Amino acid sequence: MKGSIVIISSVHWHFTWQRHHDIASGLADRGYQVVFVEPLPKRWPGPESWQRVAARLTGNGREAGSCVQSESAAVQLLSPRLLPDAGRIPQWMNRRFFVPGIGRKVDRLGLARPLIVINYLPTGASLTLQQCLRPDLAVYDCVADWLNDPYARGLEQLEKELLGQADVVFADSPYLYERMRSLHRHVLQVMPAVHFELFDQARRKKTSMAGRPLCAYFGSIGASIDVALLRRVSHHYLLRLIGPPRVKLEGFGPQTEFIGAVVHERIPQLLADVDVLLLPYRRAAHMPAVIPAKTFECLAAGKPTVAIGLDSLAQFGDLFYRCQTEEAFLAAIEAAIKEDPALPTRRLQCARENSWQQRLDQIEAAFTLRLTERHQGAARHSG
Repeated sequence: MKGSIVIISSVHWHFTWQRHHDIASGLADRGYQVVFVEPLPKRWPGPESWQRVAARLTGNGREAGSCVQSESAAVQLLSPRLLPDAGRIPQWMNRRFFVPGIGRKVDRLGLARPLIVINYLPTGASLTLQQCLRPDLAVYDCVADWLNDPYARGLEQLEKELLGQADVVFADSPYLYERMRSLHRHVLQVMPAVHFELFDQARRKKTSMAGRPLCAYFGSIGASIDVALLRRVSHHYLLRLIGPPRVKLEGFGPQTEFIGAVVHERIPQLLADVDVLLLPYRRAAHMPAVIPAKTFECLAAGKPTVAIGLDSLAQFGDLFYRCQTEEAFLAAIEAAIKEDPALPTRRLQCARENSWQQRLDQIEAAFTLRLTERHQGAARHSG
């Protein structure tokens, strides 16, 4: 046993597959004892969310999420029951009663040292839980612009407190990396990655090129996605949508396929007959910080990918068809079908260089370095 990892996540396990899942399962495979703490609620739910809240309160983790993902015996899921961390009284009750109870539950698991906490959430509850756990190493994995996040507001001060507790900060996008570097001494860019062998299944050629091209988007369909643009695509091309909708999907072309939520392992099979992948993101205040978790999955599929609203993809040159307008987006789909035959090979090479094995090597090296520095600092202080 190398030690223990507690992940204070910002997404449910049964949600679209994110880096949280890959880091948890990957580190468990490498010999760590891993506990995945599902999100400590940031706000009071709207009417559409009460079913998920009820599922959380009754301990039904699968119903609390929006997908059913594969569970690993090596990753222990913990679905805490506490009040949304909004408002003076709920926050007091969380810190006084609920969060210490979660900490005691984790303590009873007998986690081996060193204990590393990877925290995604700048909330009072997550900070209190991190303090209760007394980690040997505290990591802030920054994957959201909390100043402009569409699902949360007013977390800027709490993020500063989280940074103050962190021994090292990870950041995924170039924007967040530069911002974190201005706020913390030890920052590492840890980009998304891919299970290359899994997405190799998506490279099967179509048996027929007859008819209109088939386009596909996979992932959660929420506030960051330009649904109106997807709707326009559906009236020009065949369209397949793979993933849970968090907004209403109306007015699409009659041949649109709505696949809905699927386990992550099934996605490459659903992409095998696709001609063009789509990354249709909205222009919004939080978008400069976004680099999709599926970035290298798209590249590993070898297929042309048309994107809009993603400044973070500029570093990949012409491996993506980056567009600035809806008209350019539609035109790029047509151009992508007739692209340079050398591009798929270059995409695959880039994907191979960004595998989850390489990313986990990077993460473990950061753990080792910072733990060593902490131990040396403690030795000097005691001496």
